[in-house]
Amino acid sequence: MMTTVSMPKPRVTRRAARVRTDPHQMALGDHAAFQSELFDDLPGGKQSATRLRHIRESMEAIDSLFHDSIRQRGVEVFDQFLAFVRRFNRYSAFNAMLIETQRPGATAVGFREQWELIGRQVKPGAIPIAILWPFAPVRWVYDLSDTYGKDVPPHDTDPFKVLGAVPGASWSHTTATADRLGVKVELTNRWGDANAGLAGVLHATKNASTSVARTRRHRWLVLINESLDINARFATLAHELGHIYCGHQGAHPEGFWPDRSGTLTKQQREMEAEAVAYLVCKRLELKTRSVLYLRRHATPENMLVLSKRLIIEATNRIEARS
Repeated sequence: MMTTVSMPKPRVTRRAARVRTDPHQMALGDHAAFQSELFDDLPGGKQSATRLRHIRESMEAIDSLFHDSIRQRGVEVFDQFLAFVRRFNRYSAFNAMLIETQRPGATAVGFREQWELIGRQVKPGAIPIAILWPFAPVRWVYDLSDTYGKDVPPHDTDPFKVLGAVPGASWSHTTATADRLGVKVELTNRWGDANAGLAGVLHATKNASTSVARTRRHRWLVLINESLDINARFATLAHELGHIYCGHQGAHPEGFWPDRSGTLTKQQREMEAEAVAYLVCKRLELKTRSVLYLRRHATPENMLVLSKRLIIEATNRIEARS
């Protein structure tokens, strides 16, 4: 839950979570290198403004399609979106969204050489699916339906799944990424069992891109109850960072996300943050109660203001992919 308290105390969000571990390894597929190539040659102020404009334009295009689908097919579109991104956990959340956008019915995707290694060939004339790739900037993947050859075991929905520890998706990698983005993460022992976590603004400015904002190392603070077990800590961290990365606590000074602090209701902010936590945890095979919360509040009114793009971007950052 999120409440507002007077400065200098941070705006507060609270959450509890129960999780268990059985992580799956995710393949590379980050779009961060590609995006940095677009903007790194620009001067500081112009770079920030250009990045923010790019994010807004992309967000508007992706979210417009998402909202149109909700109007036509109903709120189950949101469930289908979450399930799709969750299933393709070998790829970054952003690439999973690109796959879903281009091929909504995809069941398993791989590179041409991956299919060949398991005895399948890409059909002549098959239309590839573009995903972003570091230093490429894109690579092509193909759905199972685009290939022929040896049968894929029916019980295995992803023949390329790799089991094991997830690179980057850990407390240390996630908090290191947060630190680079201006978010200070700390554990606290002051709450007992009352609260799970909170997120708030340390240094508020009227214009997030001012030189004053850029000179401060940390603009946001996230506190996590250290009495939680390690998995619940990570789930709570994902939720609280979801609030920040979705713009609920203001814009990033370099334009990585826009200011949406005054555009959503409290319930809508909680839905976005919970969707982020759900995707992060489920892609790691961690069990949460998020889906129950999301379904309870999945009204058309709420669905038509949620940002699919920012939910995905936040998931990527928490997975330490950007």
